[in-house]
Amino acid sequence: MSGQPELPQPTSTDDLEALPKAELHLHLRGAIPGWYLRQQFRKYRPAEVIASAPPKQLAWMLAHPGVRRIVRSDDPQSEIDSLFRRGTFQEFLGAYLFTGYFVRQVEDFRNLVQAVRSELRRQNIVYAEVTVSLPEYMQQGIELKDLLVVLAEDPAEPPRVHWIVDPVRSFGPEAAASLVERILPDRPQSVIGLTLGGAEHLHPPAPFQRAYQIAREGGLRTTIHAGEALGPESVWDAVRILEVERVGHGVRAVEDSNLVRHLAERGIPLEVCPTSNVCTGIYPSLEEHPVRELFEAGVPLSVNTDDPSFFQISLARELANLRNLGFSWPEIGVVADNGFRQAFEPVAARTRPGASPGSTS
Repeated sequence: MSGQPELPQPTSTDDLEALPKAELHLHLRGAIPGWYLRQQFRKYRPAEVIASAPPKQLAWMLAHPGVRRIVRSDDPQSEIDSLFRRGTFQEFLGAYLFTGYFVRQVEDFRNLVQAVRSELRRQNIVYAEVTVSLPEYMQQGIELKDLLVVLAEDPAEPPRVHWIVDPVRSFGPEAAASLVERILPDRPQSVIGLTLGGAEHLHPPAPFQRAYQIAREGGLRTTIHAGEALGPESVWDAVRILEVERVGHGVRAVEDSNLVRHLAERGIPLEVCPTSNVCTGIYPSLEEHPVRELFEAGVPLSVNTDDPSFFQISLARELANLRNLGFSWPEIGVVADNGFRQAFEPVAARTRPGASPGSTS
């Protein structure tokens, strides 16, 4: 991407749609297209697929009204839209869990990767660092080595995709460290980072120190989901104990002025996902989201979609929403470019006319 022409200054939502964009906080299955699921519902009958789920998971999934409609329908493909309707956070988690049961073979995984790539291309997202929760696919019987083979595949056409491995908090610190150790010897170049997703309030950052140490020593870049379900103390642990380079979400850092100052002074970027934070109940509305306050305090940040299929948002619309939070168009341009500047691939960095050299806020 080095040597690319400077990007034009956006002045409208249409400009943002056409703008080459980068996304740094995006979950593979969170971006699952509806058409891919329709294809999988033809391959696997939903009621049969989830019948073997553990009782607790089954109850969790069926708490989502869309899942119930799909499972009970004679034509489950016609009910896809009901899965992506916004509901409670628990319903979102149930729907997200449900989709994992339809990636059962390595070809399903490969097709999912290709489907998400095509959706990124359609949105003119030319660079993406996508979180992939490998244990969730391994639970369906897909071998780690086969997953890594798929992640190593690098089509010539855009977007350029790099992968950030998520060992998933709920599997525990020892399992996280073990997974990182297993990945490193055969790690594809496209696998560039480590994160931790899942229930932050049940599994805070500190116990995962060893996994992060192994990752750093093995050449992986580091980020983590923190400061979302838990407050500033989770972000402090992430930056001081795990020594992460970026923080996924991190917005509740705003509750601690010393932490905000620390992030700004050390240049530790936040991967901010405003619509996700509203949909998951962190903030009651976009108008009450602290992204503007963090930006004005000099905290480096990018804006991302997290789970766009479930939250019904695109990166262009996420950026455009900043206008309602007091951002000028030039400031939105800076935030959009930060997706390139703060990427773990240095050659992804690009500048926009009018942005100060090296600006990351």
